[in-house]
Amino acid sequence: MAVDVRDKGALGCAYYRTSEDTIYLLRDAPDTGLLPFINFLMVHVEPTVVVLPLKMPDEVIRFFEEHKVVPREDDSGTERYLLRIVGSNEFNHQASIDKLIDLPPIRSGPIVVNTATSHLPIDVAQGGRRNIKLMRLGSFVDLDCVSSIGCAGAVLGEIVRIGNTAGGLLRAPVASIQMFALSDSMLVTDETISSLQVFQSELHPNRVMSGSATAGSCSKESLSVYGLFHPFASTAQGKVKLRQMFLRPSLNLDTIRERQKTVTVLLQSDNAEALESVYGALKKVQDVRRPLEQLRRGADIPTGQAIGRGVWWSLTRFSIAILQLRDAMLQLQHTHDLACVRQVLSVIPARVIKGVAEKVDSIIDFDEVKASSRIAVRPHVNVQLDKLKQDYQGLDSLLDDIRNSMSQELPEWARPCVTGCVFWPQLGFFTVVSLRQDGTPAYMGQELYDDTWEVMFITGGSVYFKNRRMAELDAQLGDPYSGIVDLEIQILHDLACEVLEHAPVLSHAADACGDFDCLVALARGAQKYGWTAPTMTTDNVISIQGGRHPLQELAAPSFIANNCMLAGGSGDPRGHHDETTSLVITGPNHSGKSVYIKQVALIVYLAHIGSFVPASLATIGITDQILTRISTGESVSQKESTFGTDLRQGVFVMRHATHRSLVVIDEFGKGTTADDGAGLMAGLIDHFTALGTDTPKVLITTHCHEIFEGGYLRDRPGLTFAYMDVRLDLDAPIDDRVVFLYDLRLGRSLSSFGSQCAALNGVSEAVVERAEAIILLLARNEDLGAACAKLDDEDQARLQEAEAVARNFIELALGDKVEAPGEVLGRLLWRG
Repeated sequence: MAVDVRDKGALGCAYYRTSEDTIYLLRDAPDTGLLPFINFLMVHVEPTVVVLPLKMPDEVIRFFEEHKVVPREDDSGTERYLLRIVGSNEFNHQASIDKLIDLPPIRSGPIVVNTATSHLPIDVAQGGRRNIKLMRLGSFVDLDCVSSIGCAGAVLGEIVRIGNTAGGLLRAPVASIQMFALSDSMLVTDETISSLQVFQSELHPNRVMSGSATAGSCSKESLSVYGLFHPFASTAQGKVKLRQMFLRPSLNLDTIRERQKTVTVLLQSDNAEALESVYGALKKVQDVRRPLEQLRRGADIPTGQAIGRGVWWSLTRFSIAILQLRDAMLQLQHTHDLACVRQVLSVIPARVIKGVAEKVDSIIDFDEVKASSRIAVRPHVNVQLDKLKQDYQGLDSLLDDIRNSMSQELPEWARPCVTGCVFWPQLGFFTVVSLRQDGTPAYMGQELYDDTWEVMFITGGSVYFKNRRMAELDAQLGDPYSGIVDLEIQILHDLACEVLEHAPVLSHAADACGDFDCLVALARGAQKYGWTAPTMTTDNVISIQGGRHPLQELAAPSFIANNCMLAGGSGDPRGHHDETTSLVITGPNHSGKSVYIKQVALIVYLAHIGSFVPASLATIGITDQILTRISTGESVSQKESTFGTDLRQGVFVMRHATHRSLVVIDEFGKGTTADDGAGLMAGLIDHFTALGTDTPKVLITTHCHEIFEGGYLRDRPGLTFAYMDVRLDLDAPIDDRVVFLYDLRLGRSLSSFGSQCAALNGVSEAVVERAEAIILLLARNEDLGAACAKLDDEDQARLQEAEAVARNFIELALGDKVEAPGEVLGRLLWRG
């Protein structure tokens, strides 16, 4: 991925996706801050290499350097991507256009030259051809995106550099150029994805894998929302598409509804058997791009091997599997109005794919490949090849006859020394003679006056000679094996060219299977976890009945579902709004506040993916952003304090939230003093509630009860208070006094029950009782300093004893008589 920031803040971006052989150029940039938008781009693209120009602003370079390493709990880190800073000339606009018009998608089209201009000078004619290519490029990309076109040139330069580093081999050609925009995707940040556990990677338990260089290769998916569906994706391209779907929740209502409709149809009872058939067929569909890529390379693949059995076997299996998938999809009921199903069926031309499979199978002898570990062409494909193979297979009997004939010409004593005649590919025919114990040949052509025996080489205890008979065989038969190999290479090359003519068809079919595989994964996940389809609407509301946390309900033996009703502002200053826009939740620790706000955010997130959601009933309005201030990652590698990070995240949320955003904040201000934290929380709540019709949908949890008791919050429309209910039994043991009901109720909780929560977590009873005593003093507004200065009975007794000893010492009469110190001390203590 290449990023450039031009004058006046114009941001350009381009990236190359190897799995699709496609370069993507950024079409537009939303009206948001520079660094937040770059953060959105990083989430959207997930680059492995980032290229920046030297003239990039320092804040942007610092951003990429700070986000390059994935911090872990042990303060170690793994690099997300390789950061390269190159000369600004790599981003030159005109040079980038010259690179782009020479790409295959632009160059491959016909160049029509008017006969009226054929008499023009060569440089003028070439200029005309360039203009035609430029016009064709304009049909692919927006030529006004100057910054993004410069980034595309830098990406192409990086592809060439990597190819040269790998010995001049590019992994894949650029097959397509496309524009992309983020206006149709929900804007999410790394903090949102991490806090909601949309993705959660952990080090791979395999030591070899965990030692890999990049974050993507050394980790595996842990307990996460994406991890719930990942096992249901059968194909490699499906897993990639599914990850992209989770990274890019859609704002297109038609797209979301189409996905939901497809999942609904797949889960209908009369499609149960067909869905299992589809799932079984999908597991056999491979990503055909890699075999096609090897076909393009031929014998020049990095391992130095020729086109192997695996390529042709993969192509045959892919063709058979995708035809089976097509047949299975035709068995699905009620799919006539499903765009995804129609798309897959339309890009799987049965005649073409069946023709590819039959063509490969008619030429490649897979049984012979298994036996000889090399590619073999079937008989009756080429007459000349069949004759060469027949001659080669008869060489053993021919050489036996020649040895027997030659033995008649040799002296009788020399006949046992000649062990046979052999053929070695590329070297020819040889007569084999045994060696004496002193290492000399046992026979060298003695007593044969019309023949010369020439030693060619010695190996394996035998000497290999060229003589008249062997020279005649070389002249008559030549090298049949090399002839076979040459002919097979030519046949396989012709076959590869014929298959590559259908490469776009095969690639598009594989991509369509990946798209359908994502929806099958969503359907199977919804079926397994018992989720329901939400109703998507353009209204700015979130209405959830019986909502559950998708991960927590799997980890807990039982889960209490809760409702949620929020409505954002209309965005119209003339509008009026009385519904709940901001919900402030209080309650004890461990009562489920954080789980509740996360489950609401995840239900909204999943709904925008097009997935079913963990709720009995849900109506979700289009939400442009989910902004969170939940977790504060702590690491010694971070330069910010915990409180500084907390503030930065809070300011980001306040600055970028719109009336269609969902804001989720968990205990903001807890990193400073209690008074300052309460003031910050009150200010944050007041900020959102004062926005009127521009108020986003807000969920906030807090333990700052003083902001309610002191009346620091203004009474504004749309502000509602709720708490997580508990049952309190003061007569029970201290660690059993609080029973968490995990049930959301309207109103406020007056206590966080911190001491009871401490007891539940193993804090000693003495510490808990002391804490409750201090809490009671604070509640009575008593002098905490004076109260803490009071002594307990044990300390009071010790103080009285010390006072008595001191008084006895003062009353002690000291004369001229000198006494031993021990005696004086004993008498003093006895008197005390």
